[in-house]
Amino acid sequence: MSLLNNIKILDLTRFVAGPHCTLVLSDLGAEVLKIEKPIKGDDLRIIGPKLLDTSLWAAVLNRGKKSLSLDLKSKEGRRVILKLIKEADVIVENFRPGVMEKLKLDWKTIKKINNKIIMARISGYGQNNSPISRQAFDATIQAETGFMQISGKEKKPTMIGTVLLDYTTGLNTAIGILAALNKRNITGKGELIETSLVSSALSLSMGAVPDFFLNKKDFGKHGNSDRFSSPSNTYRAKDGFIHIMAGSDDRFLNLAIAMNKKALVNNILYKTPQARLRNQNKIDKIVETWTTKNSVQYLGKVLSNNSVPWGEVKTFSQFLKTKTAKKFLIDANIKKRKIKVPECAITVPSKKNVIKKDIPLIGQNNNEVLKKLGYSLSELIAYKKKNII
Repeated sequence: MSLLNNIKILDLTRFVAGPHCTLVLSDLGAEVLKIEKPIKGDDLRIIGPKLLDTSLWAAVLNRGKKSLSLDLKSKEGRRVILKLIKEADVIVENFRPGVMEKLKLDWKTIKKINNKIIMARISGYGQNNSPISRQAFDATIQAETGFMQISGKEKKPTMIGTVLLDYTTGLNTAIGILAALNKRNITGKGELIETSLVSSALSLSMGAVPDFFLNKKDFGKHGNSDRFSSPSNTYRAKDGFIHIMAGSDDRFLNLAIAMNKKALVNNILYKTPQARLRNQNKIDKIVETWTTKNSVQYLGKVLSNNSVPWGEVKTFSQFLKTKTAKKFLIDANIKKRKIKVPECAITVPSKKNVIKKDIPLIGQNNNEVLKKLGYSLSELIAYKKKNII
């Protein structure tokens, strides 16, 4: 039996944060019904490279879900969603604040229909009562929360190379839903939970918040070097680049031994973590003088033998060819074509994972879902003609 067996989730989300949340819950065994706009579907479906007219990004995030196309603004569509809410355990949405209220699908309304349901709301800046609610995307939140000013090395703002805040918010939402389900097991009552990209950004800021208010220090750019320890940086090797983490006293000693420079640990410039941070440029030059003379393979072997953490700098394509990456990839299906996708990042060794491989087309499960709700074939045909489904 899966961990979330018999849990039914209504997924009203689009783009990344919400779909990533429900993908995780789906992989843990929940039945996820994705509610999409008729004809166009989720906005993510048109973004990025495609196979058989299906966006690969949307394919990764919607694998294993069912799809119901539904016009929530229509009277008939509203009747359908209200019936689905009565039977659901969880409803997840990431519209702009105020949209669910306009649809008359706010928390007060929903909990009157089903007092056991968990409602999860995802936003950019948090739920508010402002008449003008801004749209938010990962990049715009990176800009506003300072993340573009902590990434990279150049003075100009630099985005993180992926939508980290979206994915983090999706995980935070999934955690909140699981906690609310646990509470419901005790009380029998549902719960409203809220997450935002801004709060996720703050949660990822290490000690920067108290450091600013206590010491007025800004959380600025630091390149690839560690902010709090040295030597911990990316160094050029004879045939590539290697990242070495040796900031603690014991690891610095091990690195010094690996470099055949044990005397460094007694040098006043490098004797303590604080001293090494003050003299970061000097110690980095010493390390790189050693690394540039040797291959990554040799460096890796010597560092491993001396218990110094390291990693070869690879392209993403190079990483995907490794045995490590292949362990965490699975096959999925777009129609009859197979594609490789990441598997669920959570494994349960005591259970044999049931892998959900199929990627739904827009409205693929319309007939199945609506017939279970009691709708006749003639009603479905009529709804289709009116673009209600």
